[in-house]
Amino acid sequence: MKKLIVSTAVATLLLTVPGMAKAEENKEDWDKPVFIKGADLEGQDLQQTEDDLGVKDDYETYSVTTDDVSKYIPNSGNLRYIYSSATIKHKKWGNGVDVEIDTPDNITKVTSEQYQNASITAGIKDAEIHIASVEKVTGEGALAGIYKAYEEKGNELNSEDIQNSNKEMQDLTSISKENQNKDGYSDEALNASIADIKQQLADIKKKQDEQITPQQVEDIVNKVLDERGLSGTLTDNQKQMITDNMTNVANSNALTSDPKAFAKNAKDALKGIEKNSGDLLDKAKDKAKDLNTEENRNFVQKIWDSILQIIQSIIDFITSLFNRIF
Repeated sequence: MKKLIVSTAVATLLLTVPGMAKAEENKEDWDKPVFIKGADLEGQDLQQTEDDLGVKDDYETYSVTTDDVSKYIPNSGNLRYIYSSATIKHKKWGNGVDVEIDTPDNITKVTSEQYQNASITAGIKDAEIHIASVEKVTGEGALAGIYKAYEEKGNELNSEDIQNSNKEMQDLTSISKENQNKDGYSDEALNASIADIKQQLADIKKKQDEQITPQQVEDIVNKVLDERGLSGTLTDNQKQMITDNMTNVANSNALTSDPKAFAKNAKDALKGIEKNSGDLLDKAKDKAKDLNTEENRNFVQKIWDSILQIIQSIIDFITSLFNRIF
């Protein structure tokens, strides 16, 4: 699976009032970059990770343990060791989030785009994030560490938003795996679609006080997947998975508490994906057009006509049989 550097709008977590006060108290500390190291790193492995991430003496350090992963990502499985690590630098409001995997060959499950989308759903913004590992790992330890660091810095995370982000990441990973090497599909098109849907949901919320309806979510999901060439590639079950996740986003604290900031985060994320993956996105759209040609539609129609003819023949036979009997 292709790992990409993506510019995304990720953020300081949406806070409660006490959390905001605490964050203000920690403002000077939060201006320092944070190094989140896998708890099992030591010696040469630790030094290599610090080198990969560009860690300097002024970085504040936190450790992420298996207990932290269980707390923040409970469905991650029974992890015995944590090697994946991360750094976070806080940025000024409105500058979005940059996510870069510095050791892409060693992060086997979570892609840059998935870190990005998970962060937006969880409510993170305005940060520069780097991920690395000296061993081949899923990368979930680093994600748990990012959540932990934000809380340690005085920002209160919404637990339901975190769980929604975890489910979204797992479902997108599943969809990606099921469609690997399938004509008309690309991870880039999927992740661009997710960011696009999030932006449009936030735009709706900016204009209405009422809760976003399930029908509004479904309409946007179907429209975006169609525009980005995935409508005919994904299965009905996969489309429903996306709709369910986007319904969670529509009702999330991250979106409803500040739809303007959420929309900007998603928009910046979409721009980053399009900038880095423009050719792949265009190919997905072109493939969808190829599959939707008049010739292909006629072929499908011929099959359907044949089925109808068979059904009609069976009906005629049964009718004739009854006429003879009665």
